Amino acid sequence: MHFLKSMSFLFGALVGLSVYFTQPSFVHSAAPERVRVGYSIGGLIPFPAIVAKENKLFEQLGLELELINIPPTLAVTALVSGDLQYVIFAGTTLNAAVRGFPVKLVMVYNDRPLFSLMSRPEIRSVKEMKGKVLGIASLTSGESFLSRRLLKEAGVDPEREVTLRTIGNTPDRLTALKSGVVDATTLTVPADIQAEKFGLRRLVFMGNALESITGGLGVSDRWIQQRPDQIKKMITGIFKGMAHARAYRQESIGLVMSKWKLERDIAEKAFDLVVRTWSENGLASDQALQIGIEESLKVSSSKQTVPVSRVADFSFAREAYRELKGK
Repeated sequence: MHFLKSMSFLFGALVGLSVYFTQPSFVHSAAPERVRVGYSIGGLIPFPAIVAKENKLFEQLGLELELINIPPTLAVTALVSGDLQYVIFAGTTLNAAVRGFPVKLVMVYNDRPLFSLMSRPEIRSVKEMKGKVLGIASLTSGESFLSRRLLKEAGVDPEREVTLRTIGNTPDRLTALKSGVVDATTLTVPADIQAEKFGLRRLVFMGNALESITGGLGVSDRWIQQRPDQIKKMITGIFKGMAHARAYRQESIGLVMSKWKLERDIAEKAFDLVVRTWSENGLASDQALQIGIEESLKVSSSKQTVPVSRVADFSFAREAYRELKGK
């Protein structure tokens, strides 16, 4: 496919953090292998990958990451075409797999949602969302599934009692909430903390209320067949990034401040929230996967049955985790 050629200008505009490292002397003499990873810079979900990249932990594994800031739906298309090798959009990857795209989750490192339902100050509870406008990224985005699930559990029908308005990525949703275009929206860390500074209300931190698939790695089925060795290296790098962040808290908070342009108090709160949502073994439970599958099927009104094996292959994460724990 020639997606990369036709979208080269767009990718150039979407490139986010893409620092190229030189190979350390303790790695074999071959040049590191470049991999392109789609992510969103709006929140801290990709933080383990950024920590690993900044500390050259991927280089030690023979990889050189190019991080591409890109909308989730476009990222999945690029993943299927081969123009991206990985995406850090776990919920979007799962939804795409349910719809028949040849993609799978190979790691889930956020097994609790790193999102908060934020609202205008006059709204004081989730139940008060009846008759209100909820801003979402898209109908099939991971955060929109979470917000609808939360509303339903609070007794609010998200399809009949709430107006869903597609806004886009995190910065756009925060702007829409501040300006009153929407009454509430789901924001990830640290945008939710910034929203509080603007006088907006945190109705609920979803990490305390829901089990969900939020942060993780998605790959194409083709890449699973062609490059299982590289997939395991990528997952190992993510594990190493999480371990490094936990071991060097102040350094990691400094990285949050630098990359997201945050004041220290916000960066500290954001870091502590994100670490709480990290899973130890890089896996999601079958129950969490099944909930995600069912929510995705509801959107399309599909009656089909989708097995967990169609949306996830955690064999690489299990092997990488086992090897790291054995060291």
